[in-house]
Amino acid sequence: MPKPAANVNSSFLKFAMRKSIDFPIVNCAAALEIRDGLVQSARICLNAVYCNPYRVTNAEDFIKGKPIDEAIADDAGAAAVSAAVPLPYNKFKIQIAKTLVKRAILACDNVRA
Repeated sequence: MPKPAANVNSSFLKFAMRKSIDFPIVNCAAALEIRDGLVQSARICLNAVYCNPYRVTNAEDFIKGKPIDEAIADDAGAAAVSAAVPLPYNKFKIQIAKTLVKRAILACDNVRA
């Protein structure tokens, strides 16, 4: 696996009922290339919300070319779940996924190599 470029920051967040090795309710991984304070490229993926890891390209596209701040991250989280179709007993995962996307994006901006 190649080493990420110097201007790529990444984060991983897991939401589970308990800590340690518990299965996730939702988790999110993000890798953002940030140059001159703007997102140049983004990869954001949710897991435990679909049968496979699920890239949220709506959120990736939304933040490209923008600076990262609380409002942008919140809107990207909303974009990530805009097409979500919950099953009868998992509707709660949508809010968790939205929040994890937001937090993963903000965490990428706070990472300093």
